[in-house]
Amino acid sequence: MMAAFGDALVLLVQGDPALWDVILRSLWVSSLAAGLAMMAAIPLGVVLGTRAFRGRWLINTVISSFQAVPAVVVGLLVYLLLSRQGLLGELRLLFTSWAILIAQFILVLPLALALVTTRLSDLWRRFGDLYQLDGAGYGTRLKALVRMAPGPLIVVGLTVFGRAISEVGAAIIVGGNLEFATRVLTTAIKLEVEQGKLAQALAFGMVLLVLAFAVNLAARLVAVAVPAEDLERK
Repeated sequence: MMAAFGDALVLLVQGDPALWDVILRSLWVSSLAAGLAMMAAIPLGVVLGTRAFRGRWLINTVISSFQAVPAVVVGLLVYLLLSRQGLLGELRLLFTSWAILIAQFILVLPLALALVTTRLSDLWRRFGDLYQLDGAGYGTRLKALVRMAPGPLIVVGLTVFGRAISEVGAAIIVGGNLEFATRVLTTAIKLEVEQGKLAQALAFGMVLLVLAFAVNLAARLVAVAVPAEDLERK
């Protein structure tokens, strides 16, 4: 086992081309999927977090329910959508990095919606009423919310990225785990373990652990550095 760890470190230090190809692909695919999910989630999260209307509870329930959909089911649906007989088959995106991106986007979108709505709703309840007592209208309170939101939303974005980059089931189904084409960190770990290549698997695993630690550390630092109370006082 120690020898495998040593070999894994050698692979990382030497800059193995296959290793860095997987790392870079994982980063850009998951970053873009998380970014697109946040772009879609923020407008709806503003409405759900600041407005009381009939049907809001149902929408939140549906969003929560979709968070429980297994990744392999999402992968299967995207596979059917992108296959030759599918609605988007003519685009020929199946077994490409773009197919993985689409699957990850669909997978993390409910999580992004739920977290954005929760964070904005909390801020609205904590500070929106204070502005309302001062006679501020909805527009003024919404501007105040926008000023307070960046810190919490960055934390949400990092969480969504962490979920995207750790996904494996959908990536295998729609990507095919093709070397120098669609292989990402999680699918690479699975393949190397199956082939008994522990050094390579550990190298990929160490990178994934470092990324997970970095994402969590960044989220904590942002949460501490940009508390909503300080923004509210400005």
